Amino acid sequence: MRSVAYVTTTFPTLAAFIENEVHRLVKRGVRVKVFTLRGVSTVHQPEHAALIPITRSVGSPFAPAALGALLAWLVRRPHVLLPERARVLWASRGSLYALAGHLGYLPAAARVASEVEREDLGLVHGAWAHFPATVAYLAARLTGRPFTMAAHAGADLYRTRAFLAEKARAARFTTACVRGNAEMLKLLAGEGASVEWLYHGVDASRFDGRGRSRDPRPMLLAVGRLSKPKGFDLAVRAVGLLRARGLDPRLIVVGEGPERAALEALARAEGVADHVEFRGALTHDQLLPLYRTAWMLVAPCRVLANGRRDGIPNVVVEAMAMGVPCAGTRAAGLNEAIVPGVTGTLCEPEDAQALADAIAPLIEDPATLDRWGAQARAAVMDRFDADRNFERLFSLFEAAGDAGPGAARAAKGA
Repeated sequence: MRSVAYVTTTFPTLAAFIENEVHRLVKRGVRVKVFTLRGVSTVHQPEHAALIPITRSVGSPFAPAALGALLAWLVRRPHVLLPERARVLWASRGSLYALAGHLGYLPAAARVASEVEREDLGLVHGAWAHFPATVAYLAARLTGRPFTMAAHAGADLYRTRAFLAEKARAARFTTACVRGNAEMLKLLAGEGASVEWLYHGVDASRFDGRGRSRDPRPMLLAVGRLSKPKGFDLAVRAVGLLRARGLDPRLIVVGEGPERAALEALARAEGVADHVEFRGALTHDQLLPLYRTAWMLVAPCRVLANGRRDGIPNVVVEAMAMGVPCAGTRAAGLNEAIVPGVTGTLCEPEDAQALADAIAPLIEDPATLDRWGAQARAAVMDRFDADRNFERLFSLFEAAGDAGPGAARAAKGA
């Protein structure tokens, strides 16, 4: 593969799984340009600052460059733009959310198409299966490039499925980081779709399992965006229930998000404010000391009424790679990472009592925690090694091909 356009939401971010893909592609000699629909982020892992020069924001529907690009493609390729726009909007008719997004990001698709042509990029990849993939699909159709996409969790798969099957059928490949999501996409799109189940993976050299030394006091760790799908309110309530049993855990919450104020208020209302600490967003290097001292990671994920959910949170795999067992729920894709009684424990979602019941015996039995932690690292190295999983992704990109040098000149004649 010679070159690729990545279309995503915000970039770069602390989550880092898409950033790690881009980094590896660049190191492999692929020319990559990243187009964001929500802006270029200033909060990211330090090593990903090098990706900012190859990143451009294209999401505003009112930007003169986007409107100009839309008009230009309307003149040049109306036979492609108008029918494709109609297909996308018709598929979105049952969801106001999808209709607004697909209509609002139409100028962005035109702008990406213009940039792909100007930069002579050979392939267009939607890094999320909802609006970024639609933008990538339209840009690929306008420029005659191959199109590929990635699917992750609730935000891009379950809040709306408008135009999802069509994109999966059109893509040279679609990767899904949760087995259940891959199976759903295969059923939705039918036999003609190329859907690959491929975990994000974890950097085994960074999350190397070294230096583990449990804190003298039982320390529970919750890491992620402070949003409702994460279920961190259940972790706060569980701390209160554990303390009522005479146990003395503390909970460290890492991350920022819209639920922070509500979580802090809940900790006060539950009488555990002195035992719940909010650290804010941390980089990987800042997070590593917490992984080394945590007794377990708590991931009480839930599925919201609108379908939003997690896949397999990256932090679960990171913690397991560091030898930290996990307490999670049977929601989203956690059952693909956590094996109850081997690498952690699972309970039903939305049940703080069940979560506390799962954690309590482990606090009282550190030897089991240590055994599960060692088994967790071994399991991650077997299935979630980022280097090995990237090789699979790279082989998919190579098989997808690209339009080759001079594709921009060929498209101009169309």
